[in-house]
Amino acid sequence: MGKGKSAGNWGHDRHADNFHKKLDKQREKDEILAQQEEEEVRPKKKSKTKLSVKGYHRAMILSHDTHEKKEERRVKLHMTKVRRQLDKLRTRLERWDEVQERADYKKAMIEAEKQRKKEEEEAVPGFKRKRSGRLGPETWKLRGPARPAQEVYDFDTRYVDPYIKAHKDALVKAQRSINAFHIFKDKFGKLEGGDDNDGEENQESADDKPSPLLIDTCRLYLAQSMQFALLGIEGRKFKTARETLLDIISLEGYGTLSPITNARCRLMRMYLDANRPGSARRLWEKLPSDYSSVWIRYSAALLEFVSWKVLGEEGSSEKSAMDLLVEAIRGNVYCAYYLSFHDTFHQVMEYTEEVDDAEDSTLEQAIEYCNSEQMGSWMGTEGAVEWVQSVVLHTLNDKSSGSGSSVGADNHGKDTDDASENNKNNILQRGDLDWETGLDQLERDFDEDKSNDAESVNSNDDSIDGNDEEEAEVDFLMFAGMFRTSMEMLSDAGKFTL
Repeated sequence: MGKGKSAGNWGHDRHADNFHKKLDKQREKDEILAQQEEEEVRPKKKSKTKLSVKGYHRAMILSHDTHEKKEERRVKLHMTKVRRQLDKLRTRLERWDEVQERADYKKAMIEAEKQRKKEEEEAVPGFKRKRSGRLGPETWKLRGPARPAQEVYDFDTRYVDPYIKAHKDALVKAQRSINAFHIFKDKFGKLEGGDDNDGEENQESADDKPSPLLIDTCRLYLAQSMQFALLGIEGRKFKTARETLLDIISLEGYGTLSPITNARCRLMRMYLDANRPGSARRLWEKLPSDYSSVWIRYSAALLEFVSWKVLGEEGSSEKSAMDLLVEAIRGNVYCAYYLSFHDTFHQVMEYTEEVDDAEDSTLEQAIEYCNSEQMGSWMGTEGAVEWVQSVVLHTLNDKSSGSGSSVGADNHGKDTDDASENNKNNILQRGDLDWETGLDQLERDFDEDKSNDAESVNSNDDSIDGNDEEEAEVDFLMFAGMFRTSMEMLSDAGKFTL
């Protein structure tokens, strides 16, 4: 009998019970295996509840992940990115330190040059990257007890307290730091620091002029602000876009005739799209009367016409509307013809969508304006286009109206006096509708620029830039030719006679 065994007898009954237990365990195992095999062969029935939940989630994803939602998220991400860049630029400009900025710029240029050389070396065929070895002892920075005594103990004559040194450096930096937003307000981002209307009042000495690095940073801030405003308009964040555009206009100055950005035009377009005539009126009243942008002048004439003719508001009259229209025509005469005979011009003009952010008083700006959403505002206002057309035709057919620049030699003094008197009274003359002289002058200017570029630039160098300039000139000549064609068609059809 083994150790630990009981001394009981092992009879027939006990043997049978043990045998039956083994059979029961084996039978249970066989049943489990058979059930598992049956489940593998037979496909499982999907629960209706699970199917309905899965279909609901899919429908929810399809309904919320539309193209509009994707575009909205994209614009929001871009706005967040541009806002962070603006915050960094604003912090730099509010505490502009010329010494530190020059050092940072020089360091960035050195790093960029190193990166450029590295990329050129890696672009060479067969280049093998060198293994970076261990840095030498001259690069080690001692810490803790290993530092020299003059860096640790204040009783050493060579010891310099880092906190006192940092405080002195901060005081020196604060004395030479400037706030660019306050100093260069109304002339933000301009090289001379002055404006066209200021004359000799803003003539600054050579020491007081802003550095080119500061000018570039100011213009970069204006460009980033314009991008942020345009993203706000695209994302229908009109309040944010309006505040940003007003900030840009305030920095550039309301009185300037040559703004760096087109914030004024964008704000006027946004006011008209949002049906805010009161805000648009306050905007153009703050601007100089001789500011010749079609987005401002023709929009002002349209709003005044609606206020006088359509709504009959108090304070608006035919004279006030006519004064604004005369200012608009003198600012850009091409737009007056385009508005008056838009059907003919739309048939002839092509590739108008390529014109963007054109300069003031140019043919390109008139084409851009008359092919934008503003044309829908003119055509949607009853009698607006007919009003402009009637003013143009009556001026062209009025023999008593002075001819402006095309006066005869005998009556030169008399016609000049009449023209100056008419300008004071804001009366439109036939000379104000002379489009051909201005267009000829623009073409001559382009020819002179082309000849000067041919003399200064070697034809064998920078061939890509030369092709770009040629394409820009061809575009202008193309638009000028189409405008002339339209005017000839109108003249042959007798549209300029009453």
